[in-house]
Amino acid sequence: MANMKDNRRSQFTREALRRALLTLMLEKPVNRITVKELCDAADINRGTFYAHYGSPEQLLAQIENEFYLDLLGEVTTFQQAEDVERIFVQALTALRDRRELASVLFGPNGDREFMARVIRVAHDMCIVQWSGVSPQASREVLERLYTFLAYGVARVLQEWLASGAEETERLAAMLTDLCNYGVSGFVDLERIDPPVEHRFPRFVQGEGA
Repeated sequence: MANMKDNRRSQFTREALRRALLTLMLEKPVNRITVKELCDAADINRGTFYAHYGSPEQLLAQIENEFYLDLLGEVTTFQQAEDVERIFVQALTALRDRRELASVLFGPNGDREFMARVIRVAHDMCIVQWSGVSPQASREVLERLYTFLAYGVARVLQEWLASGAEETERLAAMLTDLCNYGVSGFVDLERIDPPVEHRFPRFVQGEGA
């Protein structure tokens, strides 16, 4: 019975610290948050904090890892989708369901290294798919394409989360068009000089990559 009470107390403490850290990170990054600030916000003493974590950074790392593993579990579902747009719908829905947490972790005071780690989640799936539809493209070109698209999508997601995470299906359709067609889905390519068809093939074929 005593162990159950201790476990519940520890769980309550960890949850209080978690909420306090995420709230403080709305104002500043974790490296500017002191243990004292964190303890005051969570209404616990420093000894209790150090019984669970060595630093605010360690607490954040645990939160990030739990979020990452949770999101990673969704990837299997994404891979079973029949098209890219459905993958985006599922991914956006997963983030919307975790909006409060994702907004902090992906926000201006979040950890950039963590964002990069999350961006890599869909890397292998995308490279395999692109290699299948464009076997003549070099791996270097595909890697650069993934970096360009992934960080662009990440920035769009940051703004989407910050604005309320609404219109999920509309954003999924837009991101699908951007990934499949680039700017060609939104601008008049006939106005581009030199014409797109005169430039793109050399990259697809690996020339000048």
